[in-house]
Amino acid sequence: RALVDGLTAESLAADTEPVAASGGWPPPVSHRVADCLRVVLDEEWEHRRFAERDLTVLESRPQ
Repeated sequence: RALVDGLTAESLAADTEPVAASGGWPPPVSHRVADCLRVVLDEEWEHRRFAERDLTVLESRPQ
């Protein structure tokens, strides 16, 4: 949370350093920090939705 709280418009607009994949493919590419953060937050949100759905199903089963 401290990391996200410390982000600025400038840091979100910055590009990541390109990282080369092993084997040379795909070619190295950089991404905007804001796009990377969006992917992480979306994945976390979807994971939580599925976990809560699955827990609800498990809790509703007779014991």
